[in-house]
Amino acid sequence: MIVAIARKEFLEIVRDGRFKWTAGIMALLLLTAMAAGYQKYSAYMDMQRLSQDKTNAQWLNQGDKNPHAGAHYGNYAFKPAGPLAFFDNGINNYAGTALFMEAHKQNFAIGRPASDQSSIGRFGDLSGAMILQLLMPLLIIFLGFTAFAGERESGALRQVLSMGVSNRQLLWGKALGIGAAVLLIVGLCVAAGGVALSFADLPMENESLGARVALMALAYLLYGVIFLFLTLAVSAWAKNARAALMLLIGFWAFAAFLAPKAAVEISKAAHPTPAFGKWMADMRSHQMRGIDGVPPFARFEQESREIFAGYGADSIAELPVYVGALRLQKFEEYDFPVFEKHYGELRDSYTLQRRLQDRIGIVAPTLPLRSLSMALAGTDLIRHVDFADAAEAHRRDMARKVNDYLGKAAVSLNTGYGGGNVLIADEAVFAIVPPFKFESQGLGAVLAEHSGNFIGLALWLAAALGLALWSARRLKAEEG
Repeated sequence: MIVAIARKEFLEIVRDGRFKWTAGIMALLLLTAMAAGYQKYSAYMDMQRLSQDKTNAQWLNQGDKNPHAGAHYGNYAFKPAGPLAFFDNGINNYAGTALFMEAHKQNFAIGRPASDQSSIGRFGDLSGAMILQLLMPLLIIFLGFTAFAGERESGALRQVLSMGVSNRQLLWGKALGIGAAVLLIVGLCVAAGGVALSFADLPMENESLGARVALMALAYLLYGVIFLFLTLAVSAWAKNARAALMLLIGFWAFAAFLAPKAAVEISKAAHPTPAFGKWMADMRSHQMRGIDGVPPFARFEQESREIFAGYGADSIAELPVYVGALRLQKFEEYDFPVFEKHYGELRDSYTLQRRLQDRIGIVAPTLPLRSLSMALAGTDLIRHVDFADAAEAHRRDMARKVNDYLGKAAVSLNTGYGGGNVLIADEAVFAIVPPFKFESQGLGAVLAEHSGNFIGLALWLAAALGLALWSARRLKAEEG
């Protein structure tokens, strides 16, 4: 009986002219968004590889100069796009795509495409994720809001129930029929995109691409089924189709637009980030007076005794290394805890904001899905922090290696703490610093951080199914 009801529902939907127009528009938007997303993704990856190669070449071909001056000349790290960034670009447009690495200074990522766009332009930046998050629920609503309410108005519902069909059979049959119609559109489009992408050169690295695609599909499937059962529940509960449509469109607008914006504002109020000017002033103050209240110059004077004792030297001339290079490296290291404190507090604020937004997902399923989609696409905060951490580790290694080289190569120039003469080294010295390479934490970190969002979607599914069963149970009493 369930299969017969599903077949009847499916055939009625696909024969309806409105379905053909809706399906055509949905398919066109989805395929266009995926194609445009992959085009941007390919262009970005090509530019990222070219830019990284060029900046690596610039680092190696600085010419003859002081090694530490070369560290001030610096190098750039360019962030690779996530493995599924063509589907969901996440925060990439807002978080930055390149980071300048130089001695004595930790920088923020630059290159934010969103800064060059208007608000309307940002909204128009369509992606496959945006289409499925916003328009797939709308498609389900348009196909299913008359499932029960329309038949109640026409009197067909009373006739069907009088034939001995149970309310649960009717619910499951309609769910299968409408779900099959939605899958006919979305599934074929996604399958076509998947076949096309199978011939593309997607970066694998350690990204677990197949597992990410499977989990992404599961998340969007749960999301679609949630809206399917909510639609059937409202259709069964509402007195007429117009009331059902109004209620469903209202919830869709709340879940898709109001809840995400409200969640962002609530999270900012609960976990505010400092104004940039104050944040920078506080960090510079810590650098000048030391993280523990001991200024860097005073600390170095204290530690210089340990340096002499460690090398068994009584004077600068007896040291086997250049004191100026030692001081440069020590001043680098004095800044490490300062950077870790201030940048860490800023990242913690953003992490707490995102986690609070995920918890607010209890009122709208779009919130946990959005976080999962970005995380699985590799375009979320976790990957950006991984990139910034990798760049900072490379910057510290770069400074340490050039300072170590300077300290050993300039022993004959040991004329005091100020450094005396300046060592000019051949440009080949810069080859001691390897090219920047980035590898994210991978899928394991994503699942550990976002398991709660999968649970959130599962709870939404249970609630939607329970509401649908409750609404369907009332049909017998009302129509009997």
